[in-house]
Amino acid sequence: MADQSIDRRLLLQAAAFSPALAAVVTSQARAADGADKLVVIAELVAKPGQADALRDIMVPFTAGARHEPGCELYVLMEDREAPGRFLTYEIWTNPAALAAHMQTPEIKAAGPKLADILAKPFTQAKLKTLSAS
Repeated sequence: MADQSIDRRLLLQAAAFSPALAAVVTSQARAADGADKLVVIAELVAKPGQADALRDIMVPFTAGARHEPGCELYVLMEDREAPGRFLTYEIWTNPAALAAHMQTPEIKAAGPKLADILAKPFTQAKLKTLSAS
């Protein structure tokens, strides 16, 4: 049950960044045939003084991830009230596409770079859409 509360909290935090963005991305989270796609919200928090370093890694990484097979949407956001706290909102065609993403050379190369920058391990909430309009 704790995992569900974390998932809801991350979703609400991401939606709070922009109600218009939330409306757009939730409408895209439904497949044309009505089947739910895999929606992911990830959180990455930089150590104090490391926000610029994390941003410098995440911006180009996000641009590349958008072109991966199965990636339908990949949005990078930074908390206006807590600089250095980043959330991603991702839509993948299925769990296999996300699994492939997590094994890319770019992800593997980012790991060692992030080790000294992150204040805590990154988290991923894997969600399914219950209602979108």
